[in-house]
Amino acid sequence: MTKLDIRDLVIAHGKNTILSNITLADFEPGSVIGVLGPNGVGKSSFLRSLAGLAPYGGSITYDGDENRKLSHNQRARKVAYLPQTLPQATNLVAYEAVISACRAVRHDLTRDHVETLTEQVFDRLNIRHIAFQPLSRMSGGQRQMVGLAQIIVREPDIMLLDEPTSALDLRWQLGVLDVVRTLVKDKQGLALIALHDINLAMRHCDSLILFGEGGVLSHGAPRHAMTPEMLSRAYHVSGRLETCSHGSPFVIVDGLNTIEGHR
Repeated sequence: MTKLDIRDLVIAHGKNTILSNITLADFEPGSVIGVLGPNGVGKSSFLRSLAGLAPYGGSITYDGDENRKLSHNQRARKVAYLPQTLPQATNLVAYEAVISACRAVRHDLTRDHVETLTEQVFDRLNIRHIAFQPLSRMSGGQRQMVGLAQIIVREPDIMLLDEPTSALDLRWQLGVLDVVRTLVKDKQGLALIALHDINLAMRHCDSLILFGEGGVLSHGAPRHAMTPEMLSRAYHVSGRLETCSHGSPFVIVDGLNTIEGHR
């Protein structure tokens, strides 16, 4: 099981503080956590700090080990980060790109084992048909799937995924979230996923972290974290929380918030 503990986290760009006073713990092993909030609020900076790719104040620990004190190889074995940017459109074929991503981190694995993991990932993501296609000939959505394969093949304890479904249609979005959920449950790890689609997150994430200006507005089960009040504070819109016929909560947005103080 994997334990993530965040205490008094502060993220700044130069003299500009992006996020502050963030304390998050008690993440349930085997869970998918949606990271939500408006554009520019700091979701990407938050994930980059967790990945050890951006400076921060406070403490981030994985299984009791402070993030800053982990070597590059130790961190890369434990945590894998997928940025918003798509893999470069090179002449490298998808299969080679995924194998290379695994070998770069998993020096402990034999060549045969890496190839077996790669085969399994292409099957899990249902992308075997593009395995030997150059990235330069792929659509944005196909390259995004290859980027996700490069993360999954490493078998990390924690996946940090920044908008992993942004270039995908609805069918592929659902497929990706199902695969991530299954992997996380099997490994009893964690996945933190930044998403813009609130209802997609409400339906497929076990819990949500909702960011507003300067910090965390709420954290918890979707039904409790995304209330009309929190929707208003984060996005400056008025809306309602409803329940579908299957018992899942979803948000209906009625319009821009015109209440003074939320404009």
